[in-house]
Amino acid sequence: MDARAGDTGLDGEGRSTRSASGAANWAWISRGVVWGIFAACCALPVGWMVVSLLSEPGAWRAIHPVSFHLKLLARTLAYNGAAALLATLLALPVAGVIGRGRGWFSGLLMFLLPAALLLPSIVYAYGWMQVLRVAGHFIHGVYPMPGSLGDVARCVWTLAGWLWPIPAGVIGLSWRRLDMDLQQQALLDGAYWRIMFRQLSGPAIAAMAMVAVLAMQEFAVYEPTGISVVATEVRTVFETGQAGSMTNAIAGVKAGMSGSFEITDQHRNAAAALVTALPMFMVILVLTGIVARLLRRDSGGERIDAGPIPAVIRAGWKCKLLAAGVLAMTLALPIGTMIGSVSRPFDIGRIWRTFSPLITGTLSVGIGAAAIAAILATCGMVRRMTWPLALGLGTFLIGGQMLAIALIRLYNQKSDWISWVYTGPTIVLMAYVARFGWLAMWAARGTWSPRWRELREMAAMDGAGGAAVARRVIIPLAWPLVAASGVLVMLLSMTEVPATVLLNPMRPQVFIPMLMSWVHTLHNDDMLEGSLLLAATVMVLAGVVFALLAMTRRISTAGTAGLILAAVLLAGVGGCDKSDQPKAIWLETGAGEGQVVYPRALCYDKSDDSFYVCDRMARIQHLDREGKFLNGWRMPDWSQGKPVGMSVGSDGNLWVPDTHYSRVLVFSKKGEVIKHFGKEGRGPGEFIYPSDIAFDSKGRIFVSEFGDHDRIQVFDQNLKYLSEFGQFGAADGQFSRPQSMLVVPEAGGEMMYVTDACNHRISVWTTDGHFVRNMGRIGSALGEFRFPYGLDIDSKGRLVVCEFGNNRVQLVDRQTGQGIAAWGSAGREPGRLAYPWGVVVDRKDRVIAVDAGNNRLQVFEF
Repeated sequence: MDARAGDTGLDGEGRSTRSASGAANWAWISRGVVWGIFAACCALPVGWMVVSLLSEPGAWRAIHPVSFHLKLLARTLAYNGAAALLATLLALPVAGVIGRGRGWFSGLLMFLLPAALLLPSIVYAYGWMQVLRVAGHFIHGVYPMPGSLGDVARCVWTLAGWLWPIPAGVIGLSWRRLDMDLQQQALLDGAYWRIMFRQLSGPAIAAMAMVAVLAMQEFAVYEPTGISVVATEVRTVFETGQAGSMTNAIAGVKAGMSGSFEITDQHRNAAAALVTALPMFMVILVLTGIVARLLRRDSGGERIDAGPIPAVIRAGWKCKLLAAGVLAMTLALPIGTMIGSVSRPFDIGRIWRTFSPLITGTLSVGIGAAAIAAILATCGMVRRMTWPLALGLGTFLIGGQMLAIALIRLYNQKSDWISWVYTGPTIVLMAYVARFGWLAMWAARGTWSPRWRELREMAAMDGAGGAAVARRVIIPLAWPLVAASGVLVMLLSMTEVPATVLLNPMRPQVFIPMLMSWVHTLHNDDMLEGSLLLAATVMVLAGVVFALLAMTRRISTAGTAGLILAAVLLAGVGGCDKSDQPKAIWLETGAGEGQVVYPRALCYDKSDDSFYVCDRMARIQHLDREGKFLNGWRMPDWSQGKPVGMSVGSDGNLWVPDTHYSRVLVFSKKGEVIKHFGKEGRGPGEFIYPSDIAFDSKGRIFVSEFGDHDRIQVFDQNLKYLSEFGQFGAADGQFSRPQSMLVVPEAGGEMMYVTDACNHRISVWTTDGHFVRNMGRIGSALGEFRFPYGLDIDSKGRLVVCEFGNNRVQLVDRQTGQGIAAWGSAGREPGRLAYPWGVVVDRKDRVIAVDAGNNRLQVFEF
């Protein structure tokens, strides 16, 4: 009997087949769900890219291969090609053990390969930066200067050490497929390695191409030290409208400006970013074709031989020792160094208080992505679908940055009916599904293989339709595959860097943006513990995926788990509490006058009731009392990094700690450099990362710094070094990133209040350098802090503290340290904050907060 006879409403004997009709409905529902998800998450962003290229005149002009494009592409291919070659060389010993070995060691390698690869790139980069930092204490010059050739080598090595599991797995599994008789004969003929090289050259080239594709999409490894590749330029062009080089060949704007700024808009910036990435897309398309062709040819060979390997072919102890050495060097060394660099004792309670918002936020977003992936995998088992898989794989190859940019352009609208997508977690989940949803469809496709097809046909002979077979037979047997795909998507979503950094999710807060903000705090325990905590989570979830894939026994149903996942997802997406509304919002996103890109430093000039703000483009803008642009200029140097603090001195000039150039610059109100002092070092008058500057009534100048040498140095009016106080650590009288300083007149003299950011407290000193007390501890209650960055005082003598980690501004009694009130919460709407960096109070007790992640200043009153 034809199993499809029920589609007409009658079976072969003319009886009613209501169940078959219901099965057909389920099949169409499954198809509609899959296409609905992929259309919203994948098709719309791709469509936006096509429309942008067709409709933006500047984009067409920029497509022509000018020298900027060619040099940028050549640099990108050189760096990432070197990483791919090095990754393949590192992979060879491990591939040999996988291909020619069995037993526990081979199994351990098979587990560690994906687990190591799934570590976030930023965590792995931190690990190697930490290795070099520690080595620098013993060998001078080991830690490279930012942007130098040595720094490029560090990035290439980091990418190779992160991505080598790909060629190890591809080559190793291809090695297993080779005919044992062929290998033995080649060994007898004395031509084993020559034959193996010929047989495995295709998979090796394919693996190198895969590594190159993934490396080209990565910017977190290159960006912190200002190395210019396509991935870093895409982000810079989108956020600023300008390339990172002095002349922007893409947007047609000069980067070195003084006095005024070119007005840009997000639509043009997004189109320019797309054009910047276009040459890389073309290269990725070519490399993908090479991979597909080579792997298709390899898959047509003999089937995998899972039987015993002859003793003469098995990997020997030398090969195993080399494989163990690769693991130790690329995985154990960076992770072990991070563990060994944590200076404070392990305290699970303190760790939870510090990271609980990030832990719960990251897990909730991951669970939401896992739930959607499980839905896709389940629907894919009901009806076989090829085009959604192809669409999802295509958007994955586009990369997280451009997907995020497209989604921002689609949903960052003023209309209330669509803006909720951008302001909540929905847009983040859409980005993760666009990046990794194809994995769920790939898992579902496995249940349409010949082995599973035979099972489907046997069930169909009993009169069951396709949906019924999937519901009653396939899913109960393949549920571990559904769960594994969901957990894998969850894991990848939790560790995705490019899309997460651009989208900068606020509700809920997640680990990746916070880790990126700690990039220069190499010896900070919070950074180390946060990175290790995320790495441990990856290893645990990788173990769950490994266990699920290994399961073969039949489980009846996973309906309860699915309901729980759906409930968590709905709880995360729905709901929106009210917050205090600001009195005004100043500035907006862009590179023009009155526009900013991730502002970080803010100060107030009492003499004329005006403000200065500095953003991630290293532009300083002078604003009037209503936030209107007066004039502006750019820092002399900016490729290594931008300032994080500044102050107006008693001389009326603007004093700017040039954080990443280890110096202090003094500007006139017109932007002219009047004087400068300091250089890189640890001695008197030298700085690592100067963060803020303050002045007392005696004319003394105080400069705070961080970067494993946290202290405050004191200078006289002639910039002569006088003294210093504080050191790195968590004890009384020690600092971990002193971010802001405030000198306050009090009875008997003056006191200095310092935001000891990574110790989550305010440290109180006399201006003569004597420690008095600490205020606050880690937490979210009043009187508690989580990464306090900005600090000022109101007319009543109360401290106003800006908390980067809690996304709020807190009013604090400076005598008792008790919190009085708090303003703001994490989010995008007015009255919400995204990673606030600074705060000032003007003469009318208006509080102006730097809402960095939302590219604006918010004005309110307590």
